[in-house]
Amino acid sequence: MRRIVLLLLVSFGWLFAQRVEGVKIEGALYVPEDVIRGLIKVKEGMSYDPFAVREDIRRLYRTGFFESVEVYEEKLGDKVFLTYKVKDLPVIYKIEFRGNKKIKSDELEKKIGIETEVGKIDVEELTRQFTSSPAIEEKVEVQRRLKLGRVLSQEEMETIKNRIIQAYEREGYPNVQVSYELVPKKGASKLVYNIIEGEPEYVASVEIKGNKSFRKGRLLNLMETKPPSLLAFRLKPPFSEELLKEDIKRIEEFYRSEGFLEAKVSYRVEKEKNRYRIFIEVQEGPRYKLKAVKLEGNTYFSSRELIGNLLKKNKGGFYRDEVIKNIIKNIRDQYTQIGFLGVSVDREERRDNQKKEVEVVLRISEGEPFYVGRIEVRGNYETRDYVIRREMRVQEGDLINQRELERSRTRIFNLGYYEDVSIEPSSVEGNKLDLETRVRERFTGQFSVGLGYNQVTKLSGFISLRKGNFLGTGDIASISVSYGSKIKDNALSYTKKWFLNLPIDLSGSVYDRRIEYTTYTVGRTGLDLIISREISEFWRISGGISFQRVKYSNISPNASPIILQEAGERQSRKFIFGVSRDTRDNYLFPTKGSLTEIGYSVAVPVLGGTERFNKINLSHQTFLKDPFFDTDLILAFKGVLGVVEPYSRKTVPLDERFFVGGDFTIRGYKYGYAGPLDPNTSDPIGAKRQIILSAEANYPLYKNILYGALFYDTGLGFDKTSELKLQNLKGGYGVGVRFITPFAPIKLDWAFKTKKVPGDTSRSRIHFVLGFFF
Repeated sequence: MRRIVLLLLVSFGWLFAQRVEGVKIEGALYVPEDVIRGLIKVKEGMSYDPFAVREDIRRLYRTGFFESVEVYEEKLGDKVFLTYKVKDLPVIYKIEFRGNKKIKSDELEKKIGIETEVGKIDVEELTRQFTSSPAIEEKVEVQRRLKLGRVLSQEEMETIKNRIIQAYEREGYPNVQVSYELVPKKGASKLVYNIIEGEPEYVASVEIKGNKSFRKGRLLNLMETKPPSLLAFRLKPPFSEELLKEDIKRIEEFYRSEGFLEAKVSYRVEKEKNRYRIFIEVQEGPRYKLKAVKLEGNTYFSSRELIGNLLKKNKGGFYRDEVIKNIIKNIRDQYTQIGFLGVSVDREERRDNQKKEVEVVLRISEGEPFYVGRIEVRGNYETRDYVIRREMRVQEGDLINQRELERSRTRIFNLGYYEDVSIEPSSVEGNKLDLETRVRERFTGQFSVGLGYNQVTKLSGFISLRKGNFLGTGDIASISVSYGSKIKDNALSYTKKWFLNLPIDLSGSVYDRRIEYTTYTVGRTGLDLIISREISEFWRISGGISFQRVKYSNISPNASPIILQEAGERQSRKFIFGVSRDTRDNYLFPTKGSLTEIGYSVAVPVLGGTERFNKINLSHQTFLKDPFFDTDLILAFKGVLGVVEPYSRKTVPLDERFFVGGDFTIRGYKYGYAGPLDPNTSDPIGAKRQIILSAEANYPLYKNILYGALFYDTGLGFDKTSELKLQNLKGGYGVGVRFITPFAPIKLDWAFKTKKVPGDTSRSRIHFVLGFFF
């Protein structure tokens, strides 16, 4: 035993007596030698340790920059010479396309799914995103030294080549040739793909036969292969047989989803030079009925609750895949409302080929309810956490409710401080589910210069210093100066959110405003103090006071007597009250929900007030997505009622009357021309009562940014109830576009009036609004 120990000691002593005399790097084409030397720990002059060499090999492999690493040793007495032979992978800093004319480089980049310009790596961002580990630290070290690009293997380069070929084939270029070359440099290389596009091939025609249940247009809408069309500016649609095969499969799947479970679709093509005639043959076969939908495993809900009336909407009782998917979606929605986020539904279809019926069995695995673990707030570089957390409808320890999560997101987004808000599960431990609330902040503190426009104020410019989310507290402070040919609006305001740590907003503003109408100018200088409180999830009440000095000037001698009597200055002292219920999903452009508002103001003879009137305004707006055909159509309906009456033998001030007609009431008319007019001058003089009804349909033309619109408005401004007759109602209808930006929506309408009135005899009118609408 002593001999063995002694032998081991002698061996280790001899081992550690060996010194590393030299370290060579061979085979590196792309990664600089100094980078490799910086990664390996064995250096000249150190005691030789084979375990340290093995660790160097592992370290180099972990970077992902080497295909192979081998170390050779040469011993001369107590000296060891090491040679690190590596086969490194190219670090690509740029991918370049040459010869591509049909598909632009940026389009090709999207089609193949790869970035072509990498540029400098943000190492700090890498270290923020990943938890520290030896592999990550070594990769970051290489990135820090190289500072450019990504590593691509030979297989990945070939994959990119094949994707380019596929992209061209789908564009009708089946004979495209693609090759690539590597322009190597130490540290970073350029990968160049040379493309010879070849001659294109086109679709000459598409004929479909055998389709009895669905028209040809419906089937063509399923296809990416299209026939020529002058109306669609599709003169030479590309032909791709791979794409056509996918289209045929898509049509077959569509027939099966509609109950034609034995449907078969085939095709043939005839080529004439570089054009193809396509013939599609449909064999529909019998249409299967939906015999029944049975649910199993549901203990918290009855089958009737989970299926609802979805089967009643199934016209003809045929088997439709969409109906089953809607039932499954309804099942998941119902369970997620009570915290069962892990619910799963297995689907089994039992087909009776003789009776041509399908029975569907849905097996529900309810799982267990989930509770909120931790809530992490991310992306709020300016906003304090509590500003976001106080809008959350779920807190740590609560049962997770999908409806409350959606409501939380809506409330946070509607603060107006964020471009995007998401609430997603981050990790699971038992029945605890951690949530990550991630926001992308927009610029809320800004000095802005811009333009605004509507029918009353015309074009106006503004300079605004506004700080939403002031000091990250959610408060709003602003000072603005607006001037235009018809308007002046200077204001200073501050809103304290969650006053006294309660859901109370306290707002104060001072202002100096002037609007120039056709025959007069009205100016208001004043102070408003408003306090509002959220009394339940959707309901809010408000109250406040308003002190104003009102002045009428520049009155035309030809103006209406009602306007002439307003000349001069008066003092207004008002108490203001309001109740609102807001369930809209988006304050900029709602797609669902409603907004109900009741406003009441009374002018009183206190502190020098000279006005005496009561004014009440009721309005309701409803927004919903198409409930009938499940399209992306957004329907909006609005109703407004208003009454203002004087007391103590006073008259209603002109600017407190209702001016019906214009951008925000009945389109097609000039401002105020759908209400009372002066019989001598045909000027609008405002009404003591108003009723307005509007309906609008918006359809997305491009993502959720550009919408087309159809609308109809009707209503009347009147003084006496006896004037409210069907034949007196004014109406406007037309088309428009909506452009939704993160800052303010833009609306352009072309409206036609149903009745011409004195002073406004044009058939139609263009309405342009920059800012909130409807």
